[in-house]
Amino acid sequence: MTPKRILVPTLLLGLALAGAAQAATLISPPLVPEGDNVLDCYLVNVSNQAREVTIQVFNREGEVVTTVETTLDPGQEDVARATADLLPRYCKFIVKGQRADFRASILVRQAGVGAISALPAQ
Repeated sequence: MTPKRILVPTLLLGLALAGAAQAATLISPPLVPEGDNVLDCYLVNVSNQAREVTIQVFNREGEVVTTVETTLDPGQEDVARATADLLPRYCKFIVKGQRADFRASILVRQAGVGAISALPAQ
């Protein structure tokens, strides 16, 4: 093949890959809800465009106990919630975009009180 025949497909492939949506994953540290408390996995889109996201809550065996799939508009948030009886431990946030486009956290919430413990996901 001539250099020109190799260069054109390579450039086209590079452009296609550059245009593909980036995906990022954020993982929270573990928190343990007990009694009537619940574990919340919060995600907010801080970018200037709508973004597809998946929020998952995992139990101590590493099994998914709750999943939320949605599209978040700029400034919009969503939460995946799991009750203590499901033995939730940590959150995974799969996002279309850069990590800097999102803020994610895990928290334990107590009814009538609110968040009693919270940590950022990275």
